[in-house]
Amino acid sequence: MSDSPAEARPPAADTMVLPWWMNPVNIVLMVVAAAVLAAAGGFVFGESRGKGQKNGSDIGFLQDMRIHHEQAVNMSLIYLDVSAPGMGEGSASRGTLRLIAREIIVNQSAESGRMVQLLRQFDAAETNETDQVMGWMGEPTPLAQMPGYATDDELRSLRESRGPEADTLFGELMIAHHKGGVHMAEHVAMHGSNDEVRAMATSMVKAQNGEIAEMEKLLAAIG
Repeated sequence: MSDSPAEARPPAADTMVLPWWMNPVNIVLMVVAAAVLAAAGGFVFGESRGKGQKNGSDIGFLQDMRIHHEQAVNMSLIYLDVSAPGMGEGSASRGTLRLIAREIIVNQSAESGRMVQLLRQFDAAETNETDQVMGWMGEPTPLAQMPGYATDDELRSLRESRGPEADTLFGELMIAHHKGGVHMAEHVAMHGSNDEVRAMATSMVKAQNGEIAEMEKLLAAIG
């Protein structure tokens, strides 16, 4: 008797089945879930602090860092795409770099969601509506020249890269990006007046400095 069409058949030999945590669709779903959970938790536990004292540094930091975070998430998504299995032989550091990229997507998406909530509580615009950033630091700078902000050409190069080149380029771009973010976070940690914003910035400095050190070691191993 022949097999029933309803019976499950094993995947073809040339079909690659990715683990659930590497599937791009599942990554997006995890990002959305993390952002929703962070938003809910932030509203419950952070609303009272968010309504407290604030100054121009708090607001400017939230607006500019939201833009900065969005690019970090975008770069990480690009890297996960170009470094996926079947997209060229990678370096021994690739697995760790992909893990860092996934952490950036989840963590910075959640932080961006909380930044929007805080800006709403401050009755401020949810994003910087000018073509300049960092004025709140006394360092007005065109958006395209924000420290660590990747250029269109650099993002294009990342999209077109494969193999160890992709690993190296992502590491270099993200190290520069994190250093720019740390610069802004350190400033608001010192000059902001809102307790939650300052705590968020201090946490960012610690986390991103840790990732910088780890990525520098990985790039040294790639050579």
